[in-house]
Amino acid sequence: MFDWFKKIFVGYEKIISSNNTDNFADTLLVELKASSTSAITNAVSKIEGKYMKSVLEESYFPLQSLTFVPNDVEVARTLEEFFRVHEDINPDFRKVFCKSFLQKEYFSDSGAKVIIDDEFVPIFKIDASSLEEKSEDEKYLISIKGRKILFSSHANLGNPKKDYTKEDSRINFNANAELKEVKNKVVVKLLISDKDGHRSENVTLPTLIGKNPDNACIDFGITPIHIKAKYVSRHQIFIYSILDKMFYFVPDEATLTCRSGEGDILEHGRNYSIKVSGERLYLGLPPENTRPLNANLDPAEFPVLEIQPFSHEGKVISDKTPRPTVV
Repeated sequence: MFDWFKKIFVGYEKIISSNNTDNFADTLLVELKASSTSAITNAVSKIEGKYMKSVLEESYFPLQSLTFVPNDVEVARTLEEFFRVHEDINPDFRKVFCKSFLQKEYFSDSGAKVIIDDEFVPIFKIDASSLEEKSEDEKYLISIKGRKILFSSHANLGNPKKDYTKEDSRINFNANAELKEVKNKVVVKLLISDKDGHRSENVTLPTLIGKNPDNACIDFGITPIHIKAKYVSRHQIFIYSILDKMFYFVPDEATLTCRSGEGDILEHGRNYSIKVSGERLYLGLPPENTRPLNANLDPAEFPVLEIQPFSHEGKVISDKTPRPTVV
């Protein structure tokens, strides 16, 4: 049979430089891959303009048929014999062989997608008699590079279908994003003493604490905490976190300031780091007040705020570096 192949390929060294079936199969794969890619992308480019871009992004075109026609009688006869011999051994040989050069997906320059079904098998129109009637000029098509093309091909596409794989990936992405967002949330425990008495709140940072924090800050991911007391600014304290470190400051627009548990007056706009052990702040004091604090301050007038930091898991954090113990 190899001698028969040699006879056929005489004069076609530039097209199929082969003297055995393996080389012929390799050359065939290259030619069919190039021809199928060109046919499918040309087919989708012709019809994608009928659809809105938003539709194309959420859908795909199924490949209904792909037809190959040999451009030369000798190639047609060789291909026919190639399939016949191998299909005698494996009836599914043609489907397996075609999967080796067909992609699962094809894309146009505009992003429209074509999907190939796993059971799809192209059509090979092998009609040597009709090819023999062609003139010498018609037997081959010449490519831009001057290479003789072995096959002509034509693809038919179905109507666009919903691409549920994109929807599933988007759901997974959103789920992962939400999970990541939950993990990245930093919670702090606030102990508040004001006109309403004593209460404890676990608050997600960042948070704005004051007499009347703007509820619109929720749109920016800021948690508003209302304090009911005679002496407290609308925006009294802002608490936030960066890289697992927590900070707070008195906004510049606040007319009143705070004092720390150590008696230090807080400066407007200055960032203060929250200690692992927490902070105790006395709110609503005037910046010029340098007198020592009275232990009997009325929370209904001067509210008290205690900040107790937590880790992502809701446990009290520690800034101590772990040290190995001697075994």
